[in-house]
Amino acid sequence: MITAPVAHIILCSLHIAGRISLSIILITLICFLLGIVLPVLASYLDIINLPPGTKCATPSVGFAFLGISLTAVVIPVSTIIFSVITYYKKKKLNNSVA
Repeated sequence: MITAPVAHIILCSLHIAGRISLSIILITLICFLLGIVLPVLASYLDIINLPPGTKCATPSVGFAFLGISLTAVVIPVSTIIFSVITYYKKKKLNNSVA
């Protein structure tokens, strides 16, 4: 559930530090797709591994919705924050060079 948002924050931090050359938009797209695929895959695997006597898989499906909801909130907010940081960092570098 939290893999994609945490990966997004880590990758954006590495982008700001200059350690990776991926753009923030590309990082966001990759993590957003992971944030949709991973919870659905985890729920699917959980449903497959339920004991035969289980009649309801609602909690397993709930994890998918919770993971996608968390992704839908955290990734756009962190994208805005990291974009602002990147903008001011570039602005500061341009002013110090001139």
